[in-house]
Amino acid sequence: MIAMALIGMLLALPIPEESNRIVDPLKLSPEIEQFLDERVSRALPPMKRLDALIDVVFRRDELGFTYSPASRTALETFDSRNGNCLSFTLMLIAMARHLDLDARFREVDIPPLFTKHGSFVILRQHLNVAVFIDGEVYTIDVFPQIVPIQSGGRIVADQRGFAHFFNNMGVDELGHADYELAELNFAAALQVDPTMDGVYVNLGGVRARTGRLLEAEQHYRKALELNSNNYAAMSSLAAVYEKTGKFKEAARLQKKVKKFRDRNPYYHFSLGLGYWEQGNHSEALAHLKRAIKLNPDDHTFYFAVARIHALLGDRKKMESNLQLAKKYAVDPDNKLLYAQKLDLLKNSLH
Repeated sequence: MIAMALIGMLLALPIPEESNRIVDPLKLSPEIEQFLDERVSRALPPMKRLDALIDVVFRRDELGFTYSPASRTALETFDSRNGNCLSFTLMLIAMARHLDLDARFREVDIPPLFTKHGSFVILRQHLNVAVFIDGEVYTIDVFPQIVPIQSGGRIVADQRGFAHFFNNMGVDELGHADYELAELNFAAALQVDPTMDGVYVNLGGVRARTGRLLEAEQHYRKALELNSNNYAAMSSLAAVYEKTGKFKEAARLQKKVKKFRDRNPYYHFSLGLGYWEQGNHSEALAHLKRAIKLNPDDHTFYFAVARIHALLGDRKKMESNLQLAKKYAVDPDNKLLYAQKLDLLKNSLH
C-alpha cells in the first residue's frame, strides 16, 4: 500500500476549531447511525455482524466505498463514498463501534519510506483496522477482506490514530504552501499524542522553510530524542546544520543517512520512479532492480519494471515481471489486476 502511494497519494481536511477543540475524526452523524441500524442487526454474532458491515461498506448498491487519495474524517468518508487507507480506517472503526464491535487502530509494520514533498522529507506510515472477536484479532484494510492477524504491527490508542490524521492534514497543507495551516495541524497532532516523532520532523520542516532555523533544529532534535533511528530527522537536521555552518555535524549525519538509504529498497524505488518520469529508463531500471535485490517480495517493484519494459517494447521481460508481480501480490485486487494485464498481453499475441 505504501509503495503504491508513491505513484499518487495525498490528502486534505479539518483541524482544530476556533475554540481550540479538536475535530473528532471518528464522529458519525445520526443519519449514518440510522443507515447502519437499518442494515446490520446487533442480534447477529460478532463475526457475522462484521461480515455484514464489510458487505454494506463495499457493495455498490449500498455504501460502495472505493479507494481515492484523499484523507477524510469518518463522516466525510461516508458522505463521499471514497478515501485513502486512513479515511477507510476512521470510517470503519466508527461504524464498527456503533455496532458494538471492538475495533481499534493498528499501525502496520512496513519498511521505512522517505519521499520528497517539495523541500520536505516525509515519512509515510500505514494504519488499518483491528477487530477483536472471541479472543482472536482480525484486520481489515481498504479492500473487502477480513484477515486473521498472525504477527506484525501494533494496536494503538485512539490518540495515536488521531495524531496520524492531523499529521496527514499538515502534510497536505505543506503541498499547498499554507504553512500556517500546516502548523495548526501538526500542533493538533502533538496535542493528542506528543510522542509521535514524525510530527516533529514535519513541524521542523515548516520552521526551516519559513527561515526559523533554530526552531527547526530544536524540532529535529526532539524527533531524534523520541526515535534515534528517525532518518528523516537526521536528513533534515543535516540540511539545517549546513545552512548554519555546522559542516562537521552535517557530514556526520549525512553519512548515516546515506548508509541507510543505500540499504532501503523503497528509497531506490523512489529514485527509480523519478528517473522513469524523466524518461531515463536505464537509470530507472537500475534502481528498481536494486530495490528488488534488497526486497524481492514487493509486487509493486516488478510491476514498475514491467511497465518500463512495456515502454521499451520488450514483451518477454514485461510478461515475466507481470508474472512475478502477480506471484508476490497479497491482496486479491492486485492479483486480479496483474492477471488481467497478462491476459491482455497474451490475447494481443494472437
